[in-house]
Amino acid sequence: MTIRASYERHPDLGCEAVVFIDDESMACFQIQRDLVGGPRADEYCVTTGASAPIYGGITQWRRIEDRFEFALTTRAGRLFGDELLSFEVSPADDQTVDELAEHVDRLLR
Repeated sequence: MTIRASYERHPDLGCEAVVFIDDESMACFQIQRDLVGGPRADEYCVTTGASAPIYGGITQWRRIEDRFEFALTTRAGRLFGDELLSFEVSPADDQTVDELAEHVDRLLR
């Protein structure tokens, strides 16, 4: 399964995110964080884009070439249907897989 991925920064919404979208099902997995100075800038959350955020929903992640794998908490796993998400990433726009991985690392710190 290949998932389209992009890094997005939204000053008007006060957040930044790495967004993963399955073009076939339109399912969405987002890692978000408030911008510096935001009320929860010190922690990340995961969401479907339409769901309530789940803070600290990833227990670990890894990259294997173009594949990203996320181990989720039980609560986040219920939201996304599994406690392990694994998919190949196809970057959107002019972004690269390396850039997306750097953003994921930074957002999860």
